[in-house]
Amino acid sequence: MGLSDFNQFVKTKNKDEQINRDVWVYTRVSTKDQQANKSLQSQKEEGQRYAREHNYNITRYFGGTYESASGDFTRKEFTKLITEVKASRKRPLAIMIFTINRFSRTGGGGVSLANELVEILKTNLIEISSGKNTLTEEGKLEIYRGLIKARQENLDRLKVTIPGLKKHLEEGGWLGNVPKGYMQFGKRVRASSRYSEKQVIKINDEGLILKKAWKWKLNGDRDCEILKMLEELGVKMTKQALSEMWRNPFYCGINVNSMLEKPVKGNWEKIVSEQDFLYVQEILKANKFGYTHSNSDYRRPLTAFIRCNKCDGKMAGYEVKNKGKHYYKCQKCLKVSINTETTVRGVGANNLFKELLASYQLSPDFTEAFKAQLKLTYSTLNEEAENETTILEKQLAKEEADLKKLKRKYALDDIDGDIYKELCGEFETKMADSSYKCNIIAFIQSL
Repeated sequence: MGLSDFNQFVKTKNKDEQINRDVWVYTRVSTKDQQANKSLQSQKEEGQRYAREHNYNITRYFGGTYESASGDFTRKEFTKLITEVKASRKRPLAIMIFTINRFSRTGGGGVSLANELVEILKTNLIEISSGKNTLTEEGKLEIYRGLIKARQENLDRLKVTIPGLKKHLEEGGWLGNVPKGYMQFGKRVRASSRYSEKQVIKINDEGLILKKAWKWKLNGDRDCEILKMLEELGVKMTKQALSEMWRNPFYCGINVNSMLEKPVKGNWEKIVSEQDFLYVQEILKANKFGYTHSNSDYRRPLTAFIRCNKCDGKMAGYEVKNKGKHYYKCQKCLKVSINTETTVRGVGANNLFKELLASYQLSPDFTEAFKAQLKLTYSTLNEEAENETTILEKQLAKEEADLKKLKRKYALDDIDGDIYKELCGEFETKMADSSYKCNIIAFIQSL
């Protein structure tokens, strides 16, 4: 009797059992610039080379785009990768990444996720650039150390960049994409035509139209009406985007970035004044109380002009429809309101204002100055009309170009006759409307 008698109890692998050699590849860059300079392609090619040399079979590719590593599951392609690993009936032997910091920079979160992949889902990680992998216990530690190191690199980078970014904001600069209605020039813009050594943010053609939207809102127009008027001028917005615009201080030149300790005035042109922006906020608050107000109603001409004697805030005008009565009311202070017209209970605000105006007379010494101010006011209004004319002329030119394209398609039999007639009618109606508005503005300017 010897040890050979126990051979029958030794567990052996089935020779017919196939070893899993399937792997998936995940590629990622953190900026559009890296995407443009072929970094993604080189990551993919290195993965293919590594797979050939180690006899792996690449069955899936994930990533292939730029995604920030600030959070693991804020990345769409990364989330897709992990979701499909968990849902797959035949999981890959490993996920290959060019460098482990492409997988995660969250530190503990990345280690936890990697551990779940390896220990629970039996899917390993392979770092292509170094060959490190989780197929061995020593390799697991190396990969986990790499994930912690990636987190440390991020923190070190932030220590250097955050003070500079904060200083940029404090000096009136902006970070990120600019809101609708603006165009940004600088070093990091993609369009070469907008490259500039210094950041410059300008109002574009859409912004000139959005200026009108703010005026309409101040005049009491409802959002649904404003959206229609904007679309007529060639600017399409959703109601959510319009609501967001009303609440964005960027439009009055104020930056409230979370990196700042307090609001800062930005180095860009305002679409709306700070005072009017804050008044719009009062309008938005007032809508929550179940009534609407408008300073365009001739029965409430002092809306947003007279102020509360308690908080000095602008008073809103509104109508109690079941009584047919009009009032001015402070949106902040309770029980601060006044009738527009005189009643048996007291003198109305409109009448009080008339009495106040009657007590003033223009001195002959200021007649010329008053005339000069009237001319300046007219000049400002005329400038707005010229801006609108420019926008309408551009819109008309675009509609004419589109109509020419439509006629060309019809001539080449690329479009059905009935559809052509319908579209042609729409274009001609829009063109007639734009032309009519241009003529009206020109007539007003001639007065």
